[in-house]
Amino acid sequence: MSLNDRLFKIPEASLLEYAEVVAEMYLNDSDAFIAFDSTFTPEYGTKIKDSLAAVMAQKSDQVIIDEMAEHTQMVLDAMADCNHSYKTIAYFVRKAFKGNTAVQNQFGFNDISNVRDSQAKMVLFMEQHAKTSESYQANLVAAGCSQELISQLMSKAEQLKKANIEQEIFKKKRGVITQQRTQILNEVYQLVKPINDIAQIIFSDDAARMAKYTLPKPKSSQNAPDDLIES
Repeated sequence: MSLNDRLFKIPEASLLEYAEVVAEMYLNDSDAFIAFDSTFTPEYGTKIKDSLAAVMAQKSDQVIIDEMAEHTQMVLDAMADCNHSYKTIAYFVRKAFKGNTAVQNQFGFNDISNVRDSQAKMVLFMEQHAKTSESYQANLVAAGCSQELISQLMSKAEQLKKANIEQEIFKKKRGVITQQRTQILNEVYQLVKPINDIAQIIFSDDAARMAKYTLPKPKSSQNAPDDLIES
């Protein structure tokens, strides 16, 4: 089993809610659990609360997704900015070097289709494009191109590079964060699952009480013989 695999099949929110309720109820019923299994202690409920606090200290999946979306948007914005600048420069390249395929290709005319789907390639492409534009700036300015735009090309390439690196770093961090959260959630589950199991035995003649300690089931499962998943 991978460290990223969850031991439980119910929604995270359902597990945490159940654990919070069980931690409180255990305070009143601890004697019954200890009498059945001597490894339980009066502080077991506190142990569950501590595990819940550890979960709350971690970033939630939704926060991680939102942060990833923010990094992705920064890359998309930087790529859009570079794209607009490239198209503008390309207009003046065609104007200044009409019919000169060799010079036009120095600006990447023959490479653009190969870099569109790669952020890393786009960074290198824009860096080279900025250098080429600078070397031909006199011709471009004479053709009507803005000197300011040419001067900004390298900074635009660097901004794209920065956004891309930050996104890649976060992708790697995301895996670690997700793994840590999964491990802590599994610890919560491993603490409350025995409570569920024992309650089915010691409260078997008290349906209402047993129900309070029963773990929620996956939405589609009733633990029937034909169920593919179990609670």
